[in-house]
Formats: sequence, C-alpha cells, structure tokens
Amino acid sequence: MSHELRIERLYDATPEQVFDAFVDPATQEELHGGGREGWTVQRCETDVRAGGTSVYAMGTDGVEPDVEVRVFSVVDRPHRLVFRHSMTSTEWGGRTVDTEMTMTFEEQDGKTLLTMVQTGFESEEDRDDFNGGWPTYLDTLGRVVGQGAVGDDALKARHDSL
Repeated sequence: MSHELRIERLYDATPEQVFDAFVDPATQEELHGGGREGWTVQRCETDVRAGGTSVYAMGTDGVEPDVEVRVFSVVDRPHRLVFRHSMTSTEWGGRTVDTEMTMTFEEQDGKTLLTMVQTGFESEEDRDDFNGGWPTYLDTLGRVVGQGAVGDDALKARHDSL
C-alpha cells in the first residue's frame, strides 16, 4: 500500500514569485534551514530543469547530515513542478525514502495556492515524518516571498535563460 501526503499553502504573492522563490539557488540554504540555531546546511546544489538534479545536505550540528535529492521531470514555470524526491537520513539508520512530488502554483484572487502532493510512501510513519518537516519549509518559503527576497526581474531573466 502506498501513502500520500498533501499540503496546501496560500501565499500573498503571484505564482511567479512563489515558484521562483521555491527554485532559486539563492534561497535554498534558507529554505533548508540555514541560519537556524544548531542546524547546518552543508551542501546546496540546485539544477531546476527537466532532467536536472538538486542535492541538499543538512542537519543538526555535529551529526551526519540528511541528504535530499530532487530529480526534475517537469518544470513548467510558474504552474507546476514534478520531481523524484529521495531523502536519506541518519535518524532512519541511513535508510532512503523515495517518493514522487507534484507541486502546483495556482493564482487565486491575486494570491497563490501552492499544493504539494508527495506520493509513494511505503508506510504511514514515513509519511508522518515528512509531514513534520514540510510545514516548516513551507512557512520559511512564505517568509522568503514576504520579504521580497526574490527579485522578479532577475529571476525571470534567469528562468527565461533555462
């Protein structure tokens, strides 16, 4: 049996702003917990394009980091992202959890409804572990978007060049 995690967030920003904040290499360290006390982001490699791979290594100071790998199959700015998501964690004894992620960015009355659907969890426990981390990530995304940390012109130029 496969289990699914679905999370929605409404952001007071355009789909372009939210999408770009989610994929911009300049925001990845913050999104993955950089700057939090007792937390280290050791690796941030971002390649958001169909066939591209992004790798992040992060975790509690002094502990072997968790490693997250995203392999993108669909990059449809600013509407949709689809990627294979693999997380290897020392908390799980070095075990890797592989899932599929679909993210949509829908305009709603001048705001953006981000819907994240992660499928393929082999157990409810694995799904619930991820449900413990994604809300913090998405809250951070809201702060990044709200702070105007993502410059529309610069990001549009970057994504137009991809």
